[in-house]
Parts: sequence; structure tokens; C-alpha cells
Amino acid sequence: MNKIVAWSIVFFVFGLFVYLTSDTLAPFIISFIFAYLLEPLITSNCKRLNLPRNIVAIGIFTIFIVGFIVAMVALVPIIYNQIAIFIGKIPSYKVNFESGLSEFLVRIDSIDHTIYQKISEALQNFTNSAFSILASTANNIWSYTIATINFFAIIALVPIILYYFLIDWPKMVKTIEQILPKKGKSKIREIFSDINQLLSAYIRGQLNICFLLGFFYVLGLNLIDIDLALLLGVISGFLVIIPFVGGLISVTLMLISCYFSYGVSIKLIYVLALFIIGHIIEGYILTPKIIGDKIGLHPVWIIFSIFAAGSVFGFVGVVFAIPIAGIVKILLSHLIDYYKSSKLYNN
Repeated sequence: MNKIVAWSIVFFVFGLFVYLTSDTLAPFIISFIFAYLLEPLITSNCKRLNLPRNIVAIGIFTIFIVGFIVAMVALVPIIYNQIAIFIGKIPSYKVNFESGLSEFLVRIDSIDHTIYQKISEALQNFTNSAFSILASTANNIWSYTIATINFFAIIALVPIILYYFLIDWPKMVKTIEQILPKKGKSKIREIFSDINQLLSAYIRGQLNICFLLGFFYVLGLNLIDIDLALLLGVISGFLVIIPFVGGLISVTLMLISCYFSYGVSIKLIYVLALFIIGHIIEGYILTPKIIGDKIGLHPVWIIFSIFAAGSVFGFVGVVFAIPIAGIVKILLSHLIDYYKSSKLYNN
């Protein structure tokens, strides 16, 4: 019982520390994820090439950074061009939106002219204000992004932190093992092994799903000829990380973009069909094949995890809610097993 209390205090202190430092954790979390993904590649190449770890780690780190830079150099002009096209089409979006409103208002006018005038004035003011804000935001999006200190901090810190994670990964693992209690070391190793299997299956599998689904959405939206097809496709592909909420945001963004471009047309049905097909592919083909039932969380527990992690850690918490919930599930299952084998349960 004393052990349970001691470990509960340890986890409470750790959770409190994470909560208090959550605003500064983003670059460390991102670096840790990249290091975790690259670590097996470094270990396997060290054995295969019979080279020191430092040399292999530096080589893989260099290839990763160069690949990232090349990808950014290739994608940023395309994204910038799409945003420029979007900015240029804002006036036509306003016309399409107002034409749809006018049809609605004509029906209201046939019922009551006084109500029609009030609704018309309110909607006109709202439309002018909304599209003015949209145009202003779109025109200044790059300056807003560049002015964000956190964005710069993450971009600058991630490569540095990632380098040290890759170089010192075995030392960190060894240090953690050394501070583990000798009596319960085998059990703690078993818990960490279960967590490692869960995270490995989830992170690598989820990234594969995001890339495949993103490619599907980009291709489909381009065939439908939707503005910002690349951005919407990539965003929708990666929003699958957030269960339930991510899909709702994705389809909403797609339908809004389609409506602004074409008004009420058959293309809205095409977009909705594209999303439904993508959702079916993700839910019944990709996730079962790539991730399987590694997480094994009940939908209610998933929803609770998203809201709880989001309220504590913000957007980062929402993104990592599922693996956090999976880790908590593993810890609780081992805790329950320990309790059932204790005198407290058997007496």
C-alpha cells in the first residue's frame, strides 16, 4: 500500500510539473516524437553498418533536416500561391454568398416585409464586416505568422533539441533505468514495454494514415476543382488525429470553401461524398490494417480524453489526447492487477 501511495505522489508531482510548464513544452514534445520515430532507424543502422552511434545519428539527423528543408522549399511556394488565389477570389466569394442570401430573403419578404428589412440590414452588416475581417486577415497572414514568437522559437529550438535527443538517447534510457527501484524494476520495464508498443503502433501508424488520407483528399478536392485544395486536403488528412472533432472540422471547411466558390451547387454533394468515402476508408480500412486494436479505448473514454487534455494543455493536448489516454489505460490496468494480487483485495 505504501508503494501505491509513493508512486501516486510521483505521478502527481510529474503531472503537476507538466501542467505548470505546458506552455513551453511544444518544441520538446515535437523533438521527442521525431527522436522516438528516428531512434529505431539509428539503432538498426548502427548494427548493420557497424559504425559508432554518434556518426549514424549525425548522418540520419542531417538527412532528416535536409529532407524537411527541401519539402518546405517545395511546398511553401505552392501554399503561398493558393493563398494568393484565395485572396483574389474573396470578392467573388462575397457575391456568391450574397446571392444565396438574397434568395433566402426573397422568401422572407413574401411572408413579412418588415421582418425582411430587419434581417436584410443585419445580414448585410454582418457580411460586410465578416468579409472585411477575412480579407484583412488573409492579406496579413504571413506577417501574423512571422510575428509569432512561439512559431520562431519552435522552428529554432526543434533541430537543436532533436540533435541532443538523438545523440543522448541511450544515456537517457540508461539514466532512467538506474533510478528505478531494484525490487520492482522488472515490472516497471514491463509497463514501459507496453507503453512503447502502444506509442510505436499509434504514432507511426497514425502518421501513415494522415499522409494517405491527406493525399486522397488533395486529389479528390483537385478533381472537384475546389479552391485551396492542397491546404484543405493536408489539413483534413492530419485532422484525423483528433477523433470525431477532426472530421467535423474537416467537412465543415471543405463545404464552406465549396459554397463560397460555387454557391449552392451539385459540387457540395461531391465534397460531402468525398468526405464520407474518406471517412469510410480511414475507419474501416486504414485504421484497422495499420493500427488495429492497439489502443483499445472506448469511444466515451476517447471523448473525455480529448476534452480533458484540451482543457489542460490546449491544442497540443487535443492532438496527443489518444496516446495519453492509452498510457493512462496501461498504467491503470497494471495498477488494478497489482491491487487484485494484494492482501487488501484478497482479505
